[in-house]
Amino acid sequence: MPPVPVKRAEHLFKEALFRILLLILRRGDNSRLPVDPNAVKSILFLRPDKLGDMMTTIPAMHALKKEFPLMRIEVIASPKNINLVLEDPQIDGVHIYSKNIFVDWPMMMRLRKKHFDIVFDPICHDSITGLLLTRIIGKGSVKAAARKLKYRPFYDFCEPYQPDGDDHSIDNGLLIFKIFGIDPAGIDPYYPIYISPDAKERAEGFYKSLSQKNAVWVGVNIAAGSPSRTLPVSKYEAIINGLSARHPKFCFLIFCTMDERKRGMELLARAKAPTALIPENLTLQEASAILEKINFFITPDTSLVHIAGLMKIPTVGLYSGHIRNYHFWKPYRQKCGSVIAKNFHHLLDIEPEQVLDEFEKVYREYGHAEGH
Repeated sequence: MPPVPVKRAEHLFKEALFRILLLILRRGDNSRLPVDPNAVKSILFLRPDKLGDMMTTIPAMHALKKEFPLMRIEVIASPKNINLVLEDPQIDGVHIYSKNIFVDWPMMMRLRKKHFDIVFDPICHDSITGLLLTRIIGKGSVKAAARKLKYRPFYDFCEPYQPDGDDHSIDNGLLIFKIFGIDPAGIDPYYPIYISPDAKERAEGFYKSLSQKNAVWVGVNIAAGSPSRTLPVSKYEAIINGLSARHPKFCFLIFCTMDERKRGMELLARAKAPTALIPENLTLQEASAILEKINFFITPDTSLVHIAGLMKIPTVGLYSGHIRNYHFWKPYRQKCGSVIAKNFHHLLDIEPEQVLDEFEKVYREYGHAEGH
């Protein structure tokens, strides 16, 4: 986290920039709505941000393609998330925003000449990057956004940001259907990331290599990017052993990144239940192919929780006490399955018994998922 003086300077800069934008930018025109989808040839999505942000916008892109197969869907990605969409056959064009003006400006000018019918900014906060990309590229386009606060007036379509809302990031991406006068509630959102046939085949081979056949698999993900966003190995050990005592037929599969491989090996050695560790050096798509075959999932708040949700895998998610953040990234459309820490900044005060009790709620609600 940046030092307080740096954050303060950033806020002052953004406030000054906002005041300048008020003077020079033309307001949006909602009289252009609703848009006839049959008249729309192309849409550009803006996702120049993190992995999870792209992941939760993919359902909207895939749903549009299903509803309107002739509509061209393109996206601006970042170096962090471009691999999620680069080989996706449902996405017609992928462009990278590198934060290097000498590279990005020619890209923006090239896209500007494409004359997209709609430029959609699904970034759910006041993003100066999203606003400027929309304005520079979207000459003549319908300029749409998911949720903004101060910047909302500069878009032709934009739902208001709700500081105390419980809207989910996936549902915010689906707001693009409102531009066409279509209620997003009637749209099927369950489109996970694209997984190649090769990745699926390798996942099949991995499961065949395990001694447990026809097992009920519970995935336990221990990686979340930083120590404050996950639990100590001792707590994951207690969770696995506690679940095994309650459900002796369960087998467990540890998910971790290469950075967390040492902790994964430690947990594997300490677990008393039948447990395996996913292979080394997997891509996210390869890990997702393995995830696709499990029956239940336990994970801190990270990218895999969204993939599991879109695969309809019953999940127990572990979250810090940042409630707005929790609502935005909670297990998707589940009645239960959330364990929330008391601390705003980390989830280290979550105890194994809380996870075990929440798992039992998920098991009672979604136990049919054993046939997943």
